[in-house]
Amino acid sequence: FRELIEILAISRNQKLPQPGEESQILELLIQRDEEFQELMKLAVDQGKIHHEMQLLEKVVEKRDNDIQQLQKQLKEAEHILATAVYQAKEKLKSIEKARKG
Repeated sequence: FRELIEILAISRNQKLPQPGEESQILELLIQRDEEFQELMKLAVDQGKIHHEMQLLEKVVEKRDNDIQQLQKQLKEAEHILATAVYQAKEKLKSIEKARKG
């Protein structure tokens, strides 16, 4: 845009503007504006995608925490069950000894 404005300023300072030069500059400005509008739309779209990604990252983080909690609870349950099985086996052994004795 700066270059186009400089060209316009230079052409106005000249005594005789060349035919069609102003319309070419205007067309270039319109073209640049369209490109700028497309880039702005793309930036907005990317901003929305970025926001969605941040929301999804928070969901993933929460699910990871939930999974870690469940793993911890499963390990505790496994330990409790292993202890209960061991104690049951010991009780069975002592019952067998009592019957034999």
